[in-house]
Amino acid sequence: MKKNYTISVSAYRFWKVIVPGILICVVVAGIVGILFVDKIIMPHIVHADRSMVTVPEITGKPWENARQELFNVGLRLQISSRQFDEKVRKDYVMSQQPAPQESVRKGRMVVVTISKGSEIGVIPNIIDLTERKGTLELKKGGFVIGKVKHDYFEEHAKNAVAAVIPKEGTTVSKGMPIDIVVSDGPKPTHIDVPNLIGETLVSAKTSIEKAQLKLGKIDYKPNSAVSPGTVISQSIPPAGSVPFESVIDIVVSVKN
Repeated sequence: MKKNYTISVSAYRFWKVIVPGILICVVVAGIVGILFVDKIIMPHIVHADRSMVTVPEITGKPWENARQELFNVGLRLQISSRQFDEKVRKDYVMSQQPAPQESVRKGRMVVVTISKGSEIGVIPNIIDLTERKGTLELKKGGFVIGKVKHDYFEEHAKNAVAAVIPKEGTTVSKGMPIDIVVSDGPKPTHIDVPNLIGETLVSAKTSIEKAQLKLGKIDYKPNSAVSPGTVISQSIPPAGSVPFESVIDIVVSVKN
């Protein structure tokens, strides 16, 4: 036959031994918990808060000044590279990482790029090269092409580089624009005469001036076939070649 067993605890033993033991355990556990939070968790939190700093803005400053500024807040400077730059002065900070105002831990490296200033170069001799080859040669040397002008030269072939400004052989910053002058060959002595027939008097004057000719005598004749004020004849036939500054006379129509 199965027997049932029971454990009986006297009321006296329960209240005098077990309950006080439980209370003591609870108190001890509470004290241990408080000590754990106070001695381990809180110092870690406080220490973590104190180790965070804000990255200052150091771009555009001399790198030695930037290094001291970082040191003052507990950060360190690391130079990643040095690059030529036309806008940022030599030995000044061009860029930084982390960016300004970021929150980072003390002791972290701030990586920077330092300017080497303007790159210097000697302008190559491109005289008598074609305009295309001359500009390619300048670009190959890292120079910037400035204005391209044209003029007449007896001693330089047409489309050849006749001059460089500043002059070839000069040491300059590679960011400085280099102007070149291209030859249009010898200055021509003759010009083709424009066709003035059918133009108005105002338009004919403009065409004559543009062709570097001179307007001579203006005669007026009645002509019902065209509008009044229209050129009906010219003293030098069109398409003929004449010296510059030649004088050309015209006849203009008027009402009958």
